[in-house]
Amino acid sequence: SLVFNFIFMIAPKLEFSNRDERIEFIRERYCCKAPACGGCGSCHMPNGLSAMETFKDYIEGKKEYATIASSLWNTK
Repeated sequence: SLVFNFIFMIAPKLEFSNRDERIEFIRERYCCKAPACGGCGSCHMPNGLSAMETFKDYIEGKKEYATIASSLWNTK
């Protein structure tokens, strides 16, 4: 089901994916159409950035998705 797929989407690890696969994951996970969206906000990312901007280092293969994601919502 769509809900099952959304909840259990697993980010491709850097060593097992290429840039295009990581872009596809971010676009699907956050429904991000940046830069075409014009900052629509449907992804609800902190600091008003698009998901593509927020996860730029993941997309470029510099940091794992979990490293970036955990830092975004860690309020401690």
